[in-house]
Amino acid sequence: MALRDWPRFDLETVADMQIFQLFRAKVRSPRTNQVRQVSVLHTADWVNIVAITRDMEIVLVKQYRHGTQAMTLEIPGGLVDPGESPEAAAVRELREETGYTGELAGCIGVVEPNPAFIDNRCHTFLLENCERTHEMAQDDGEDIEVQTEPVAAIPQLVSSGAIAHALVICGFWWLVQARPQVLGKSST
Repeated sequence: MALRDWPRFDLETVADMQIFQLFRAKVRSPRTNQVRQVSVLHTADWVNIVAITRDMEIVLVKQYRHGTQAMTLEIPGGLVDPGESPEAAAVRELREETGYTGELAGCIGVVEPNPAFIDNRCHTFLLENCERTHEMAQDDGEDIEVQTEPVAAIPQLVSSGAIAHALVICGFWWLVQARPQVLGKSST
């Protein structure tokens, strides 16, 4: 027997937390016909940006993260605004968070951060030949330090745990798929 979708009903908003909403719903198992309660976090799609300078450095952001209560080293990223395309959000977020702009090479991958209970997707974009052209325009809730690291240093930053954000690491995986030569890997 083929797997089937679980019909969802009685959707109720539990909390609106600005960047996400928590919903509770009832679902019916197509196999057992039992009704279960589930929780779903709804949030806008996200973008991550792998920005590479002309000198083959990756543009990174260091910032405090409330979830882990620690400083993290990440690639720039953020929420897609209502009515905005992921592509436009990527260009905007890079410029706002870092002051860098570059040549948009395109979307190099899309993932579902945790489809068990989150309903959004994370789009990773590659921008090449980036350079600092603007002042940073951080949101009131941001406190970001920009740094660049040689592309060749990324594997060590990941393996040492200096870069530990799962979606950032996934972004570098997408980079290896799109541009295997960038991190010194052959395409075979």
